[in-house]
Amino acid sequence: MSAALLGSLFLFALPPAALPIQESCGVCHGDVGLDERGAAHAAAGIGCVDCHGGQAGVLELPQAHGTGVHVPRRPRAQVELCGGCHSDQERMRGWGLRTDQLLLFGTSAHGQRLAEADDAEVATCVSCHGAHGVLKASDPRSPVHPFRQTETCSRCHADAALAARHELRADATALYRESVHGRALLEEGSLAAPACTGCHGSHGATPPRVDEVGHVCGGCHTAVQERFEQGPHLAAARDGLLEECVSCHDSHAVRAPSIEMLVGDGAGHCGSCHARDPEATAVGAGLHETLSGFDARLRATEEALAGASRRGIFVEPESDMLREARALRRRAGPLVHALSVQALNDMLERGDGMLAETREGIENRSRELRDRKVFVV
Repeated sequence: MSAALLGSLFLFALPPAALPIQESCGVCHGDVGLDERGAAHAAAGIGCVDCHGGQAGVLELPQAHGTGVHVPRRPRAQVELCGGCHSDQERMRGWGLRTDQLLLFGTSAHGQRLAEADDAEVATCVSCHGAHGVLKASDPRSPVHPFRQTETCSRCHADAALAARHELRADATALYRESVHGRALLEEGSLAAPACTGCHGSHGATPPRVDEVGHVCGGCHTAVQERFEQGPHLAAARDGLLEECVSCHDSHAVRAPSIEMLVGDGAGHCGSCHARDPEATAVGAGLHETLSGFDARLRATEEALAGASRRGIFVEPESDMLREARALRRRAGPLVHALSVQALNDMLERGDGMLAETREGIENRSRELRDRKVFVV
């Protein structure tokens, strides 16, 4: 006799009062994992009858189903069922959960499609969170945890047939995985990198409009956004001539920034738009020359410092100065978006002063070491 059958016979032998809600339902529906370890609803004491109806603790049919059992198979019914609790402030107050998810869902591309067409293919709460063993979003096992969002969204957004029916691209998640954001999150485990919801939102998920792109990216890249608004591209974006950040950096296939984007005519390079504009290409070339020259001097100083350290020279003050120069170089990256060669030169002129001071310190300490050796001899 199987263990499952023995368990069922044992449950039938117990008085109804002794049966937890999910175990009384589990006699017939034992394959439903409501009590998965860490499941949010099970931990809160929410059982089968709270969502589906029926009589708790009753084994016999039809009494166990009471006046009827609700099985929300249609997307609209699923949203209404979950939203019935999750938009109730009294119910959610004790758990510190937001109550605006249902409202936000109605504004999303998913919710609007459901409202307009009652589309059976639209994503609902259970499409992303699951139906029964629902885990907290902060649980790494959850399908909506940042580490798993790409996999979850891919179930629909990488389905070529489904995407074609809804006039959507099917390569977004694949491109994201290879992007600087995707690699940082999925390969390096950096939660500072955005997953799908970081840019699109979760319950109110929708593609950012052209006039919103900069604000979406600027939510993380604040310094870049500030400098961009100081440059001439802002007016072009407001006139609809470019889509701010994504025109150069793409949306899902975001590339790691490189100063080589300032020259040449490859995708995202200045020349891809300004190949016939000598004045604009001169600005790009000037920015590139300033940055590449400083980078070369920075590398040379780093090598000199490393060599001095290997010779046993105390170079801690010079190391501190070099760290400041590196920090200044990092701040120069966002400044490029203002497209001012003069502003960049002014900033890196301070950096060159730091590099010169570092090299001078290394030379002085090297001379002192040489003099001490001569004196000892």
